[in-house]
Amino acid sequence: MSKNRAGTSAATTLLAGAFGAAFLPSIAVAEEVSESPPQGEIVVTGQRPDVNVNAEESPYKIDRSTDRKFTDDVLDTPKSQTIIPKEVIEDIGANSFREIVRSTPGVTLGTGEGGNAFGDRIFIRGFEARNDVYIDGLRDPGVTSREIFAVEQVEVVKGPSAIYGGRGTTGGLVSLQSKKPQFGNDFAVIEGGVGTENYYRGTVDANYQLGEAVAVRVNGLYHDADTPGRDYVESERYGGTAAITLRPTDTLAISADYYHYRLDGVPDYGHPFDATTQEPYLVDRDNFYGVVGRDFIENGADIGTVQFDWTPTSGLSFHSVTRYGETYNRYAVSEPSLCIFERDAEGRCPRGGGTPVPESEYTVSPAMKSSWRDNSYWANSTYAVAEAQTGGITHEIVLGGDFSEETIQSYRLNVPSTVEDANGNIISVPGGLIYDLFDPDPVLGFDVPIGPDLEAGVTTTKATSYAGYLLDTIRFSDAFRVMLGGRIDTFDIDYASPNSTLNYSEDFFNWQASAIYKPAAKATLYASYATSSNPSGEQLDGNGASYDGISDQTIDFQPEENTSMEIGGKLELFGGNLLLTSALFRIEKDNARESGGRGQPYTNVGTLRSQGVELGFSGTVADRIKLFGGYTYTDAEITASADPDNVGRRFANIPEHTAQLLATVLVTSRFEVGGQVYYQDEMFGGTQLAGTARVPGYARFDAVARYRVNDVFEARVNVLNVTDERYYDAIYRSGSPFSYIAPGRSAFFTLTATL
Repeated sequence: MSKNRAGTSAATTLLAGAFGAAFLPSIAVAEEVSESPPQGEIVVTGQRPDVNVNAEESPYKIDRSTDRKFTDDVLDTPKSQTIIPKEVIEDIGANSFREIVRSTPGVTLGTGEGGNAFGDRIFIRGFEARNDVYIDGLRDPGVTSREIFAVEQVEVVKGPSAIYGGRGTTGGLVSLQSKKPQFGNDFAVIEGGVGTENYYRGTVDANYQLGEAVAVRVNGLYHDADTPGRDYVESERYGGTAAITLRPTDTLAISADYYHYRLDGVPDYGHPFDATTQEPYLVDRDNFYGVVGRDFIENGADIGTVQFDWTPTSGLSFHSVTRYGETYNRYAVSEPSLCIFERDAEGRCPRGGGTPVPESEYTVSPAMKSSWRDNSYWANSTYAVAEAQTGGITHEIVLGGDFSEETIQSYRLNVPSTVEDANGNIISVPGGLIYDLFDPDPVLGFDVPIGPDLEAGVTTTKATSYAGYLLDTIRFSDAFRVMLGGRIDTFDIDYASPNSTLNYSEDFFNWQASAIYKPAAKATLYASYATSSNPSGEQLDGNGASYDGISDQTIDFQPEENTSMEIGGKLELFGGNLLLTSALFRIEKDNARESGGRGQPYTNVGTLRSQGVELGFSGTVADRIKLFGGYTYTDAEITASADPDNVGRRFANIPEHTAQLLATVLVTSRFEVGGQVYYQDEMFGGTQLAGTARVPGYARFDAVARYRVNDVFEARVNVLNVTDERYYDAIYRSGSPFSYIAPGRSAFFTLTATL
């Protein structure tokens, strides 16, 4: 047995043991705890007044998507959906989009590289999805680092989803659902948290009905913390939302909200690679190879949304949401460029080889990667949902259209050559820094003010999209129904830099057909076929063809065409409080864009294939045990290529096995305890094709405990990465790779006041 196989086998055994260890105490405790608590005691159900209205009896189980294009409950939707409510988000200790994704099987983190934005880069079922993130049904353009303080739930929709989302959505999409005003449910929930690594976090969530027809909801955030296990890496975040809903009649609702968010921090590119082992160097975990005083990251968003929902008569409703937003993502981050040779007199590492030095003399240079991007956009989605009868057959029809216009302005960074210190002295900013691999000294001792290089000019990208779609769910009986849908999109890009201009325009049609059979009211079987398209230049944050940005190398190519086949089943147990899901899936991408290598042209003839199995569960067992998690096996490889040697090679950035289990148990009527285990198989770096550089698989354990003090106060303790496991989130794809090292062990205490 090879070393890698042995490691995978051991990790799988560890995972199985962890799952068993999580379940067995839960069952034992459930048997010991009485079903009826003593009189006068408070029963912890996980539901505060700010309960997610989409989770009725079981806080971990969401019955329905908030996207009304999904006309059926999750149980009856012929598609894999992982819906993560805020109660799960709290129990896994997540407070950012990245941390949620880190604990979601089948979704993989990627790196922000030199040619795409540093931020929330993700893959779903093997395919890039960094621009397939939506908020309340509209695409959230621009790759940034997102917060979740105002998020009710996160929905991961798997498989090509063009009829719902439009361009891209090859492996699926992620939709963030905002906290909305509620009627008949006044509350104020105030949370304050403190923890290790200088962790401080405070949030407020308040909802009030001001009159018979008006409700408002406000959310606020302040967060400041270092990154566990990393020197110098930190972030400060703050934001707020204000939302109002008017109901002038029983049939009309008008909503408006404003979202404001800011992030300021020091980014991190992690550790360099050992060319001998093709794994990350085992340097001290907290080694930082950036430049303290120069490196920074700033994100921001100001977004306004207006929504209309009108139901003029039973069986007919109209919905329209319009948004204007401005976001920005600006950073200077350092790539740890390793040198194993003797440097020249100017400190440069020789290219292509030189005089080797002992490992103890290896050095690292912090090569700056940077971006200064400002995004603005308009978007609208308007659609009608209607029920109709044709004989004994019922139709539920969704008919609508989308529009978006995104403008991205990007600048090179202006890094001054000299700065003035506190005493007025002029100091030269070093053009190159050299660190000891094992003992880096990254502190400049002064700050370097960095801004946009206005003299170099601005690069402007403008993308305009129009779409029309029709979906029809045809119910032949209570047991059998068919869902058919089609969508046509237009996608147009105008690109202008100081040195060139490009234009790309394409129309494409996609469709979905699904058959649903219900052998029982609480069981669903389905088969589904769907398509999606990836036009050239669709990744608007991308720099060139290799990052799927606009490029004269691929501007004449036909869109990549994706097809998906999925067979699945869903089952509700324990009175509908536990949902089990399973699916077999296969996605094929034709017309795949491929690089012919350095200096060689791109081709548009490749075929990529991702297939596998996905299992999921969410809900409550015996009123005392809450469960959430799943398992995904992904077999992703190249099946056709202009280069025959590429056929059979696996995808980069995609592990074969990922699994998660979150389990909590109501030990007493006031006290709840639980934990999470997450496992991910080894993952290889590279471009689309996996190389030999890899990050090993791992299992991570988290713990959570809640105690209801009284009707007002609840205390929660989260311990993340309990064993302080050293693992890596993602791997940079270059010939000199490096890896994002994940946070170490941390703990924080949160006190919640419900008023």
